[in-house]
Amino acid sequence: MPEIAVAGRSNVGKSSLLNNLFQRRDLVKTSSVPGKTQMINFFTVDDTLAFVDLPGYGYAQVPLSVRKQWGPMIQEYLNNRTELKVILFLFDIRRMPNDEDRLFIEWAANRQKAMILVFTKIDKVTKSEKILNSEKILQAFNCQNLYHTFYSTTKNIGRRELVAMLAEALADEDD
Repeated sequence: MPEIAVAGRSNVGKSSLLNNLFQRRDLVKTSSVPGKTQMINFFTVDDTLAFVDLPGYGYAQVPLSVRKQWGPMIQEYLNNRTELKVILFLFDIRRMPNDEDRLFIEWAANRQKAMILVFTKIDKVTKSEKILNSEKILQAFNCQNLYHTFYSTTKNIGRRELVAMLAEALADEDD
């Protein structure tokens, strides 16, 4: 079955987004403490599609020995999983990309992985900040034409648009 990986920094809202997409409050455990997702977790939809919640990278309140295991585990999944069709790369609209973020985007582009950039936490910025920040982030990624959308789980913004984008991306994969 096709898989959609959900990737991004720790505490960017991956688990909250999955709960919102599935319209369930308790499907994926959320926390204000970065680093709660420590394994690769699969969630299936009607036995036809799987969402894959990946551990976040960057700052996490877990021992360094645990964080060091995440890199190889995630890299193995992303490099070798033939079922992987789309990557949702979540990015907090209030932040600017760092080297890890840019490397992830470059990796996906080099391997021609379908990716949707999801700007999260848009409820925490004004409309003008949303436009300005998203333009700056896309420039920092050197990807002004990157497929992207805006999302807020607390204000329930972006779900419909993201579902449509995923349907289109999965249909393109079938062609």
